[in-house]
Amino acid sequence: MEAKNGIPIFINRRKYEVETSPMTGRQILAVAGFAEGYDLLLLRGEGDPTGGDPVLADQPVNIKPGLHFRVIPGNRTFGAG
Repeated sequence: MEAKNGIPIFINRRKYEVETSPMTGRQILAVAGFAEGYDLLLLRGEGDPTGGDPVLADQPVNIKPGLHFRVIPGNRTFGAG
């Protein structure tokens, strides 16, 4: 069920339609069913080789059609030790 007049964005390659702009990182996470404790990254298109730019929970993002986000666990270590 997609909204007819929402703004299409992608979170972890899944399409969502949102009704408002700007949105905070926390609101974007909630759209995809993620709570705080996850990190949100704004990608420069699908398959962004940079890994994306971090979006903080209270940071506003101007929502434009086709934005891509990635959500990853906030407690990751990626080999740190």
